[in-house]
Formats: sequence, structure tokens, C-alpha cells
Amino acid sequence: MALTADNLDRHPVAGETSVEQQVPVIDISDLLADSSSVAAQASIDQIANACQSWGFFQVVNHGISNQLITDTWEQTLQLFAMGDEGKSAVMRSKDNPWGFYNNELTKNQRDKKEVFDFCGEAVDSIYGQSNRWPEAQDKFKQVMTTYFDACTTLSLQLLEAFSLGLKLPADFMHGDFAPQHTGFVRLNHYPVDDPMSGSGNDYQPEADLGIHHHTDAGALTVLMQDDVGGLQVYHDGYWHNVPPTPGAMVINTGDMMQVWSNDIYQAPIHRVLAMKDRVRYSIPFFFNPAASSKVSPLPTVVNEANPSLYRNIEWAKFRGARSDGDYADYGTEVQISQFRR
Repeated sequence: MALTADNLDRHPVAGETSVEQQVPVIDISDLLADSSSVAAQASIDQIANACQSWGFFQVVNHGISNQLITDTWEQTLQLFAMGDEGKSAVMRSKDNPWGFYNNELTKNQRDKKEVFDFCGEAVDSIYGQSNRWPEAQDKFKQVMTTYFDACTTLSLQLLEAFSLGLKLPADFMHGDFAPQHTGFVRLNHYPVDDPMSGSGNDYQPEADLGIHHHTDAGALTVLMQDDVGGLQVYHDGYWHNVPPTPGAMVINTGDMMQVWSNDIYQAPIHRVLAMKDRVRYSIPFFFNPAASSKVSPLPTVVNEANPSLYRNIEWAKFRGARSDGDYADYGTEVQISQFRR
């Protein structure tokens, strides 16, 4: 049987034997200091190249403090250590996606994980819902909202590099994230034992991966992962490990960035293996456009020789459909391929 996108998880894992086969690690200290400087151009070029090839890269000297990172990990571990009663008190629903969940689907297949999602402090502008915070952790809300703000700052700075890489002014896409972006933080817990095993609930029995292969819906993702490993990106016919790098944040482009760039930047397919020996934790921040944003290819990437490849996408509808597909099996999960001309 030929290996196709329909059985992508059967493709082989690459043996990482050289630097060229590794997901790039980029120092962005000069970029954060002044994105218009000559020194920053090297980072901008590296980011643009990574977005065109891998869609994945790691950044060091990213500006998020070690203390905040330590505090965020501490609160994350405490959250997942709560008993069932504490978790059920902050359980998400179809109408409100914020809170704890242990029965998530990716492409209609159940993932072997637990998650906790939260957005900015205002009522979110897609669902009209507010965050659920665990009452048992006094510092949780303060630490997590501080981390959310730090990831927002970093994402806006990376967005400027993405814009400059497409020969646009640094702040060209800022308006698509104003007045309030719809990004959110997800706390991931990948247990060794299936969290739904023996629950007696009606759930899909197969949870053979931590997260099944997918692309992220929004603009870009800032991921903090622990030292366990398990994240893999699909590239040139192989699955490649994205190794944990001390002090680094993993960045990947999302579906909306692929549309904005007219396929110059790629939203990479990635997955997380199921944990067999050690528990894994990770913390992605999904940087998403404002609810009112309408996404289509940008002016510098479209011309007579390179026509627009996508119809206009209303972000709020796209995000809502993707979230519904995560919560339960409501049909085919929405993809940008459905908007191709």
C-alpha cells in the first residue's frame, strides 16, 4: 500500500545524523532589540527560511524570564495533580472551550492526553465565554496570565519578523490582531496510562498517539516543552524529532500564516507520540487573529505570475469549527484546503 496523507502516521522516522536535518535553532536577541537593525536581519532571514522549509524552528534568547518559566511549570504540574473533583469543577463544555478536558479529538481520533485551556482575561470574542480558574491554586491565575502576556509580546515580535520576511513593513499584520487577539494557552499532560481508561464514559477506544497529526489553525505557535521529547514534525517524507533544547521555545507557523503568505510559509504537519515510560508536559501558546479578521494572501505575495491560492477566510468561523471538531466528532475537521481556489 502506497504511503499517502491518509496513512501519514505510517511514514518512517528519520535518523537525525547531521545539523542540516535538525529543526533550526535561532538566536533572536538582536531581533528583539531592534527588528530594523542590520544585526537583526540575520535572524529575520533564518526565520523566513525556516518558515519556507520546515515551518518549525526553535528560538533562544527570547525574552521570557527563567523565573516566569519556572513558575509556569510549577503551576502546571500542580493543576494536573488535582483529583478528579477539582478537574471536573473546571471542565470545558461545547459552549465554553476554556478549562480542563481529557477526551479531545484530532481529526476525529481521540488523543491520549489531558489539557487545560485559557485565553486573555476579557470575555473571549468568539464564544463570549470567560476562563475557568481552579480555586485550589492561589497563584495559578496570576502566573498564567503573566505567561500569556509574555507569549503575546514574543509573538508580536515574531510576527514582525514574518512580515519583514515577506517584504512587508514590520507592523503590517498588527491590525489583524487588534483590538484583541484570540490566542490562548494550552497546558498539556501526556500520561503513561490512558486518562479515560475504565471511566465508563462513552468515548472512542483508540488513543494510540498523544496528539494525532495536524496543523495548527492560527498564525503561529510558541511551545514550551519539557525534557521528555515526543514531538515530531513531518518533512520530506519522514517524521523528524523536535528535540527539547534547554532554554528554547519551539515556534511553528499555522494555517492562517500559510494563507497570508500564499503558501510561501508552510503550516507543518506535526504530532506527539504516546507516552510509554515517562509522563510528558508541554505548554503551547496559540497566537490567533482577532475575531473580526478576514484572512487572505498578502499584497506582496500575489501578482499575475503568482495568483491568490485562497478565498477569504473568516477567522471566527474557522476557529469555531476547529474547536467544535476538537471537542467531539461533529464531522470533518475544517482545513484551509477547503478554501483553496
